[in-house]
Amino acid sequence: MLPDTFQFSQSNLQAYRACPRRFELRYLRRMQWPAAQTDSLREAEQRMQLGSDFHRLVQQYLTGVPLDCLTAGLEHLPALRGMWQNYLAHQPAELAAPQARLFPEVSLSTVVGGFRLSARYDALLALPQNPARFLIIDWKTTRRRPDSQALRRRIQSRVYPFVLARAGAKFLGRPVAPEQISLQYWFAHAPARPEIIPYSESRFQADGDELTRLVSKIAAQTDFPLTTGEKSCRYCVYRSFCERGDVAGPLTEWDEEESLAEIGLDWEQISEIAY
Repeated sequence: MLPDTFQFSQSNLQAYRACPRRFELRYLRRMQWPAAQTDSLREAEQRMQLGSDFHRLVQQYLTGVPLDCLTAGLEHLPALRGMWQNYLAHQPAELAAPQARLFPEVSLSTVVGGFRLSARYDALLALPQNPARFLIIDWKTTRRRPDSQALRRRIQSRVYPFVLARAGAKFLGRPVAPEQISLQYWFAHAPARPEIIPYSESRFQADGDELTRLVSKIAAQTDFPLTTGEKSCRYCVYRSFCERGDVAGPLTEWDEEESLAEIGLDWEQISEIAY
């Protein structure tokens, strides 16, 4: 059973959907297991570090660190420099909107199924239009841009706008209607091709029902079975523990964005604005 203090996030819900057993080992038992995620451990680690560095760089820029200070440190980091140049040339136009209110790296949370559900936004924009608009921006550093349907199926695409619609009023000082919200995935390696997902009242209601069912199911669960789709086991550090093989999957098919979210950024440990 889950402890009463357990907090859900898009990361651990995505892990549960991939494999209930992985969710249990990673988030409930917090087991450390000495296995590589891919067949090229060093390059995988470099990619995750690159993604983390890019997020930090954008955060510093959005919080007012002078551009020349940020650029000076990239002289000997060509991969990061290339992503940064892509950002400067193709950053979301809404960031420059007059009187827009920008909130980089902000956390919000709400209660779903008796447990707290948190969302950590790379950037949240309140745009003073009539009616007002609220834009969630998420920076993606994966080498390949996923297709639109895959992006919309990700649980992040449900959790992020849902939490904003439920918890945004307390943080922003005004109600946030679902139809005022949109989510933008911005890709460092495909900067001219962001994915923009509008939200709506019907999606908000459907997401609330689905997330409540999912959280309630996990909370009542005492046995967490292994996934039947063994492809994901190739990139799971617990594969040998679960007797699903001891050879890591190929780097060419690895989703570094998901690994960055699970390994490097435990948003549940960061304080957030609660609804």
